Amino acid sequence: MTTLDATPTRPKHPALSAKPSPLWSVLSWTFINSVGTGIPTTGMVFLTTSAYSFSATENYVLGVIQGLTYIAGALLAGPALRRLFAKFPRLNERLVLASLMVLLAAICVLPIAARTFSGGGRAGSWSVWVVMACYSPLTGVLWPVTESYLSGGRRGENLRSSIGTFNVVWSSALVASYWCMAPLIKNHPLEVILGVAFVHLLSVALLRPMGPRPARHIAEHHEPHPIIYTALLRVFRLQLPVSYLFYAALTPYLPSALRQLGIEITWQTLIASTWLVARVLTFFVLQRWQGWHGRWPASIVGGILLLVGFSGAVLSPGLGSGGVGLGLFVLSLVGFGIGMGTIYTGALYYAMEVGSAEVDAGGVHEALIGVGYAAGPLCGLGAYWAAAVGLISEDAREIVMIALVSALSLPVVVFALLSATRTARRGDPSGTSPPSLNGKG
Repeated sequence: MTTLDATPTRPKHPALSAKPSPLWSVLSWTFINSVGTGIPTTGMVFLTTSAYSFSATENYVLGVIQGLTYIAGALLAGPALRRLFAKFPRLNERLVLASLMVLLAAICVLPIAARTFSGGGRAGSWSVWVVMACYSPLTGVLWPVTESYLSGGRRGENLRSSIGTFNVVWSSALVASYWCMAPLIKNHPLEVILGVAFVHLLSVALLRPMGPRPARHIAEHHEPHPIIYTALLRVFRLQLPVSYLFYAALTPYLPSALRQLGIEITWQTLIASTWLVARVLTFFVLQRWQGWHGRWPASIVGGILLLVGFSGAVLSPGLGSGGVGLGLFVLSLVGFGIGMGTIYTGALYYAMEVGSAEVDAGGVHEALIGVGYAAGPLCGLGAYWAAAVGLISEDAREIVMIALVSALSLPVVVFALLSATRTARRGDPSGTSPPSLNGKG
């Protein structure tokens, strides 16, 4: 999950009810499709490295394409759905999701079809560029609609508990997707993508108990909250896109880093999943332990762990294969995962407690997430390009990448802190608009 904006909504329809979809059905649907989507998005760089021997530079370009198409999907998916629902009143969300599964499945068939007709080798590598350009924006429809089923008909503690469980489910499914890839990635990387097609098609059977339409959203009255909650929300919601800038810069680099550390390709996704496991555990702990509520350390520690974890993961391959280098790499991924999980949880919690639309406009927030997705790989690409043309030495690539990511992140963090300080001094009241989730990753 990546953002906390309002999900695309449909015009009021008389068939909508206040009865929520069974939680087990929404969570089952979420898990299986998160396993599926985790492979073409976060796991694609490992598959391209195995199937086509993509370099770190090529994987960074692929990451830029993912980021740019994510922006397009995020901006267009909601308005497109609203127009469809207005034009075709008989259309419902279940039909949208079923149709989406067919489209996503068809896209995932492309790489193995390209290999079949091109004769193998790198000749069919064009297909993964098409997959990324088409698959990423379509998930901008999948998850907002799914989350409307989760939140519809729920409010208060029931909604908070359901979303907390939802976060643990989708994040643990990404771990499962990495582990599923491990035994197949060396000899059958394109078959892994084909398997995603079957996952999407099989998931259609889970749609029936969810109902044709999500239940009505129940407006929730927000009780007065401490002013510090508004200040913390400002900081966390600006830290969130920054965290995805770090994430998007790190992911394409992971196959190259693990190769430098001497890790066989069959073990690479297992080790890379360390940060995903750490994020799952962080979601779980922070959902149940409430001692961090209304306190600054979570924001500060989350930001520090994000930067330190990212820097350690990027620099540790320079220490050589195995031993100290590998230990630092794994430890850094743990810190990175805790930082990602802390920032995401904080942004979600304070958005739900404050319920403020004033804090940050939905479109701007969504655009910031997309910029983070695109700018992260651009930082890596810039560092590798500078080394390729001789502006810097190859040994300096990683340091330059860290510097570029930090330079882009620092103004946002400073702005967030200044904004939070002003909020605390003025004692700003909050709005009343309910937040929701949007996006995955």
